[in-house]
Amino acid sequence: MHHLDDLAVFVAVVDNASLTASARDMALSKSTLSRRLGRLETQVGQPLLERRSNRLVPTEAGETFAGYCRHMLDLSRESRHALDNLRERVSGQLTVHAHPLFMRGWFTHRVEAFLERFPEMELTLATLTQPPTAESDIAICLWPGALEDCGLRTETVGRLTRGIYAHPDYLAERGTPLHPRDLAAHDWVDMLGALRDGLTLRRADGSAHRLAPLRSRSRADQDVLQADAIVRGRGLGVLPDWMVARRLRAHPGTLVSCLQDWTLPAVPITLACPHGRLPRKTLCLLDHLRAAIPPDWRRAGDAPPRPT
Repeated sequence: MHHLDDLAVFVAVVDNASLTASARDMALSKSTLSRRLGRLETQVGQPLLERRSNRLVPTEAGETFAGYCRHMLDLSRESRHALDNLRERVSGQLTVHAHPLFMRGWFTHRVEAFLERFPEMELTLATLTQPPTAESDIAICLWPGALEDCGLRTETVGRLTRGIYAHPDYLAERGTPLHPRDLAAHDWVDMLGALRDGLTLRRADGSAHRLAPLRSRSRADQDVLQADAIVRGRGLGVLPDWMVARRLRAHPGTLVSCLQDWTLPAVPITLACPHGRLPRKTLCLLDHLRAAIPPDWRRAGDAPPRPT
């Protein structure tokens, strides 16, 4: 019989493609992760992971086994929920913080589903534009990016792929960039200073191009405002691919992906909460959010095709 902790370690390594990143996310040592992976492979009777370049990727057997592991972990969470619901009601008030990127669409729908499931709960949604800290009096926070030394318990629950986008009219007037070095000549629409450290783009052949910090004459503190400015032809902008796909379903042809042969680093999605014993209502909402993470966000490997 497999240990659930071993299954969770294996799924984390598959998602992160890295032992180091998985150890950091799970607050465990690399030696502990290696020992658990070795025990799991011994029980299964065949290799589950293999190293390619500097990444750990599942073997064919590992790919198949990972799907069953996710199902077993989901069943474990659901069974805990079912037993807890028999023992104790989930009720009370809770304030949930999230970056503006998540406030429209997926996150709001998941919170509404939680309220339907637990009718005695009251939730307040609050937008957070600065990284949370232990001093922020935060119960739960969903944040795009790593949260290091924040004083909170953190876990990476997914990753966001991103692309560089523009409106077709802007490209017709200013020209379509054919190589990352062309980007410095364009206007940019920034989201909360995301461009201040520059950009690194990579191609499938392993080549990389580093851009110095890009000057932006237009900045926004909400992804909707940023996308609106890009659609109005104010410049190029870095947007999450999932958000662009959602927008194009409602407004086809308003955004075009640039430099599709090049990719930006995926942004980790971090779920943060205080250390120590948490109230049951907080634990239930954390489990609810974890279980509802879209499959595309869980993939830490190759990015899916960009919306066009």
